[in-house]
Amino acid sequence: MGFVRFCACCLGIGACLVTVGCGGSSEGTTGGTTVPGGSPSAGNANGRRAIHEPVQSRGIKGEDPRAEAATTARISAGDCAALGRLAERRLGDRGRDAVQGADDRSSGLDLSTRSDPKPPLSRCEISGRGVSINVYLDSGFAAHQRYGNRIAETVQFNTENPAGLPQAVPHVGEKAAYNADANWIPALRSLLALRGNRWLTVTISVAGKSDDQLRDEAAALARAGFKLSAS
Repeated sequence: MGFVRFCACCLGIGACLVTVGCGGSSEGTTGGTTVPGGSPSAGNANGRRAIHEPVQSRGIKGEDPRAEAATTARISAGDCAALGRLAERRLGDRGRDAVQGADDRSSGLDLSTRSDPKPPLSRCEISGRGVSINVYLDSGFAAHQRYGNRIAETVQFNTENPAGLPQAVPHVGEKAAYNADANWIPALRSLLALRGNRWLTVTISVAGKSDDQLRDEAAALARAGFKLSAS
């Protein structure tokens, strides 16, 4: 009798599993995930289980992981030091006689650098008397798409504020129609530029420099930043 009861119990459990497995509900499945109102074939076409794409492929603004994968590109501590020396040379007192081989700090600005080299968002800070410069390199997923979104949003929200509108800058970003891959935003004192899947931003403030001069200095640093981070 005990054996019969055991068999009956097993049969009951098996019946329950069969009932659940047969899908008594009207809900369909996609790759093992229940989808209300779906059809049985939605996730099991031709008897094969559907395969989900990576979560990062579901970008809400058009991101494409196959073409815009993250990279390890970064601005290293050495790159940051090189950018600091470039800024020192360009912004220093060019009227003073320079002794060959002398330290770049002879310009009198006494610039210092601080580096955060970890990708995908590495950073170089350059500061000194009357000088504040930040260089950011974004090499994360969909940097190219996010750059485009940022420029479009900046235009959208500054239609009545000319100083907030992006101004195309040649010979900084990759080749594009209307120099669209490098833009200076006067109100933010920021240059945003793109090469491949590297989005580089330079924010700059230098006492006594005009807006055009700041743009040119930011462009020089951006070109150098792209060159340094490409290696």
